[in-house]
Amino acid sequence: MNVIIFKTSVRDRYDLTAIKNKMDDLLGAKNWSFALEDEDKILRVVSAKRCVAAVTRVLKTYGFFCEEMPYSLDEFKV
Repeated sequence: MNVIIFKTSVRDRYDLTAIKNKMDDLLGAKNWSFALEDEDKILRVVSAKRCVAAVTRVLKTYGFFCEEMPYSLDEFKV
């Protein structure tokens, strides 16, 4: 499984309603979540396949900024 982290411009639950159905169709309802309290409005995706382009395309289609954020498990001491 891949865990992919994105920085977005999704602000609140109202913004989520615009993309929820499309994201559920693309990834499955339990495979994505937002941390809206984070300053970067983090989107976390769990997927068996790399899906960066598809996720970015969905958010941009609905007018949101979306950028994959590089990260390493080393920083979490895993």
